[in-house]
Amino acid sequence: MLKVSCAIIIDERRVFTARQGPASDHPLKWEFPGGKIHEYESAAESVLREIQEELDIRVEIVEPMIAEYHDYGFKQIELIPFLCIIKSGRIKLQEHVESNWVTIEELDYVDFAEADRLLIENKTNLQILKKYVGENIHNDG
Repeated sequence: MLKVSCAIIIDERRVFTARQGPASDHPLKWEFPGGKIHEYESAAESVLREIQEELDIRVEIVEPMIAEYHDYGFKQIELIPFLCIIKSGRIKLQEHVESNWVTIEELDYVDFAEADRLLIENKTNLQILKKYVGENIHNDG
């Protein structure tokens, strides 16, 4: 099973989403950015590295969230999410073709890859997200 970390990046009342390219495993689907966990790193270390590589920003982990498992048929993954805020930098897409900031209510209408959809359908994850969205958490970036 492939272990993948991802960042659910928030800024006040919005959540960051990124769209995968047409040549990806999930063509033109939206996701929470992240990537494969290397054998020498923890999931938390992985998400910090992946976000730096994919978005050219530094994030801070606010709270770990509940992982989800999904079988895509051609691969099985464990998607390990972290609620994050931007600590420095401005987002520059390195691998994605598009990005968007959406409200919690708009997440229901985003065409997510299946594992990412499961993350926000998880009641505990949704509670964690709602706990911080709308709080006085501001990104420094």
